[in-house]
This record gives sequence, C-alpha cells and structure tokens, in this order.
Amino acid sequence: MAAKSGNLVDILTNDFLCCQICLGEFQEPKALPCLHTYCLKCLTQFIQETSQTKCVDPGTVFQCAVCREDTRVPEGGVRAFKTNHTITSLFDAVLANKKQTDTTSSQSLRNKETFVNQPICERHQEKILFYCTNCNEAICIICNGTTHKHHQSTDLSEAANRQKSKMRDQLKRLEINLKSKEQTANKFHKHSETINTTKVELLKKIDQTASDLQKKIASHAQQLKQEVTTRCHQQSKTLEAELSNFDMQIGVLKSMKQFAEKILQHGQDAEVVMLQKNVTTKLAELEKQESDITVLQKVCSTKITVHTRKINPTFGKVEQTSQSTPRPRHPFISLSSAAPTLINSFKVQSSENGALFSITADPESITADPETGHLTVAEFNTNNVKTYNVNGELQQPVISCNQPQDVLYLDNGNLLVSVSGDGEVWEVSPDQRIVRKHKVKGCRGIAVTSDGNRVITSTEHGNQRVVITTPGGDIIREIKHDVNNQMYFNHPLYVTVTANDNIVVSDYWKNCVFIFSVDGQLLHKYSGSGEGQLSFPQGVCVDGLGQIIVADCHNHHIQLLSPEGQFIRHLITEDQGLFQPRAVALTPDGHLVVAQGDKTVKIFAF
Repeated sequence: MAAKSGNLVDILTNDFLCCQICLGEFQEPKALPCLHTYCLKCLTQFIQETSQTKCVDPGTVFQCAVCREDTRVPEGGVRAFKTNHTITSLFDAVLANKKQTDTTSSQSLRNKETFVNQPICERHQEKILFYCTNCNEAICIICNGTTHKHHQSTDLSEAANRQKSKMRDQLKRLEINLKSKEQTANKFHKHSETINTTKVELLKKIDQTASDLQKKIASHAQQLKQEVTTRCHQQSKTLEAELSNFDMQIGVLKSMKQFAEKILQHGQDAEVVMLQKNVTTKLAELEKQESDITVLQKVCSTKITVHTRKINPTFGKVEQTSQSTPRPRHPFISLSSAAPTLINSFKVQSSENGALFSITADPESITADPETGHLTVAEFNTNNVKTYNVNGELQQPVISCNQPQDVLYLDNGNLLVSVSGDGEVWEVSPDQRIVRKHKVKGCRGIAVTSDGNRVITSTEHGNQRVVITTPGGDIIREIKHDVNNQMYFNHPLYVTVTANDNIVVSDYWKNCVFIFSVDGQLLHKYSGSGEGQLSFPQGVCVDGLGQIIVADCHNHHIQLLSPEGQFIRHLITEDQGLFQPRAVALTPDGHLVVAQGDKTVKIFAF
C-alpha cells in the first residue's frame, strides 16, 4: 500500500502539478482558455519572449506553449487569467499527504475531502458557493448579493451536477473523436511502412533490371565476338586457298620463263620451232583464267563490320503519381452541442403538373451527390428518381422506374436504386445507362460495404431479412434469425454501413435500431428509453466518427447515437421546426439533409 501511495503521489506531482514551461511545481497556477495551466511568472516571461509585440499588455496575442492556440491577454493583464483552483487543491493535498505515514497517505489520497479544498473568491476571499447563470461564473456569497444581485444564480453543487452531465456527454464524443484520430494515425503509420516497403522493392527491381541488362549485354557481346571470329576465320581460309593457287601459278610461270629463256639462248632452230607451240598453248591457258585484279577484288572486297547501336544509359525513370485521395464515405458532422442552423428549405413538386406530392411514401429516400452536393430523391409516388440542387431546382435528367424506394451514390459516380416495384436493385451510370441489375424480392433500403458489396433490406412477408450480395447480385450472406432461430426483424426499412463495415438497420415496426457486424453477428440493439425512446424510426446514416444519425419519425426528432448504439443527444427536435423526419443524409460538407412528412426538404448546419 505504501509503495502504491508513493507512486500515486509521484504520478500526480509529475503529471498534474508541474508547469510545462519551467518543469517545476506550480507557483500561482493560471489557466488559459484552452485549459492548459502555467505558473504566473513563467507565463508572463513566456508571453514577453514569444509574442510579436514582446510585451504583456492587455490584448497581446500569444500562442499556448502546448497546443499553440492563439490566446489574448485579458484586461487586467496576465494575472487576470483565472487561477486554477483544482491544481491548488491538488497541490495542497499532495503536500499534506507527504507529511503523513504511507498508510495514512494512501487512505487520504482516496479521501475526497483531501483533494477538494473549497475554492476562494479572488475579490472577497470568501468560499465559492453559487453559480451565476447569466455570467457563467462561480461566485461567493458577497458577489451574489452585490455584483450579481440581479442575476439568476443557483447552488454551486446543482450547477456542477449539470455541468458534469454535459461534460460526460462531451467526453463520450471526445472519445469517439480520439478513436477516429488514432485510427487515422494508424493509417499514416501503415502508409509510412508501405513507403519503406515500396522503396526496398523498387531498389531491388532497379538492381535486378540492371543485372538482367548487364547479363543480356554480356551475352550479346559474346555472340558478336564469336560471329566475328568465325567469319574472319572463313575469310582467312579462303585467302589462304587463293594465295596457294597464286603461288602455284607463280611457280609455273617462273619455270616456263626460265625454260623459254634457255631455249632462246641455247636452243637449236628445230627445238625452238617444236617447243614454241607448247609455250603458246600454256600461256593461252593461263590468260584464260580470271585476271589478278578480279581475283583480288573477289577475295579482298568482303569486309567484316560490327554495327553497334548507341546504348541509352537510362533503362527506366522514376515517376511519382498522385493517387486521388478517396472522398470520405461518411462526412463529419460537428460535435457542437449548439442548436443547428437551418440554411435552406424547399418543397418538392411534381414535374407533371406542378402539384405537391409526397416524397414520404413508405419508404422514401434522399442522398447527396458527393461530387456536386446535389440531392437525389427516390419519389415513390411518381415512379421517378429526381435530382435537385440545394435550392430545390430540378436538375435533369430524371430516372423512371417502378416504385423507387432507396437511392445511394457509389464511389465511381454511379447511382444505386432500390426498385421495389420490380424487386430489383439497379446500378445506373450518370448518362442514365443501367450498368447492372439483380433481383432481391421485397427490396427496401440499400448500402455498400468498403469492398463494394451491396447490403439490402427486404420486407418480404415472412422472410424479412438483410441480404449481402456481390455487385453482380450473388448472395454472400443473409441476416435473418438469431441464435434461437427467432426472426430479428418485423419491418427492416433503412440500412447504412459504418466505416468499419458494421451494418445499421432501422426496424419501423419494432421501434429499434440493430447494429450487426459484416459477418452477421448482432452487436447492439437500441430502442431507447425516456427522451431517447424511438417511435417508428426510419432513415439512418453515419458520420465520419461512426456516430449513427436516426430519423425518429413520430417523435419529430433526429437522434445521435454512439457507434455502440448508445444515446448521445437530440441533433434536431420539433423546436427547430422538425416534422415527421423520414429520410436523412449528409452532404459532402457535413450538412444534414432531412426529408420530412410535410413534403419538405430541410438542410441544417451545425
């Protein structure tokens, strides 16, 4: 126990009671609006050294030493920053703890009274007992009777309980945001590993290519050498044969020359006459042979050459192509708890006669084009799928089909349409061509997993289910029964898929939302209670943090659920003009689009 207590004291001292500027224990801790705390002296010096004006006058802008958030020195100077009483109380508790025995210390660290010393009003040096709701400020009894006399105030503990409830709600959303950031950071780490792996592979490829080229060049050089050697040897043999023939002819001619010279010098007339005919015949035979020039040209005119090409020393090049970052499957919606702002609203009209018609037939759908932000609506009553801009102006062309139930854009720009009248799911290109279609009896809602598989709800009587198919329509899996062979669904209407491929299904008649894994395992089921009780839920979608947005139709609410199906808050209520929300979708910039039961489409910003 003593060791644990000592460790805890050290942890508290190092993690909470040390200034991040001087790294020493806090002296007059002052909290900035970003909630980071520093010693008064350290903060004053830090502002003077880092601000552009090199001063600490009121209005001076500086950056927090930890988070770099721009902060302005308040009226009254640096000392006017709020004192962090939590740090002061904790510091006093640790000091008191160090003076006690190990066992007593361990117990005191668990004692709330040790840690929580009542903060003191800086103006009147009285205990803080009240909370002014007008000024959002904790005040003492004197403040309550003077400066804040005509303001609405409440008991400090009551205000703290309300704030704790809000902070718990904010903490949930922060945890979701943190999880998303960590997942993104992990993707960065994986991409870094991919870069290193790619580098090694490409270097090996370059070395291998260079080695292969070297081997091919060496092999080809050897072939050329061999061919040159062979042809030169053949020419040498031919030349030797001709040279041998000429040597023989030269020998014959020399012999005849010598014989003729002797006959002319010493021969008798009869011998000259008798031998002259033989000499003439022999000379005639020699003259009939190819001339020396002809033979020379024939033998020596052949020249061996090697034709080499200039070798390009570059056998490749390095290119860096920018892969387009895939647009988010689920835009982010603000975590702000402030009331939403209605930025546009329009009525949907019939293209035939201008009369109003309902886009809320069971079921209707609306989705946002991720490229243009235009809104595409499945108009069940007119057998049309139409696209409107955010001002409600009809865009051409119109897709005609038999009772369209749901619509969804794919990453390739094509549009999925659930055509319930024919029991088919269509994939339609931007130029209105039906790229592919397949049968799903009773098809209602449609969604797509990260690998492109289709998730389709079916309200076929007695066979209510969720069907997962390939893009071509081959069934991969059906979600229908639980482990006790009991039917999950009564009227599964809408479906959406989270970033990690969990499947979210709204059941209109069961008044609940199911969350399944992609392999069909039931993860969570939400029907709500109290203010979160669902009443005929319809449209569902998810944002980039995995939060689930539900159209709570008969309660006139839009609910926000955690990825685990826990109630977080009401995004929009009847007080913001909501009436029977039927379908929901997020635009690329994070605005929430709602199709209502009064034939109105509303766009909200948060």
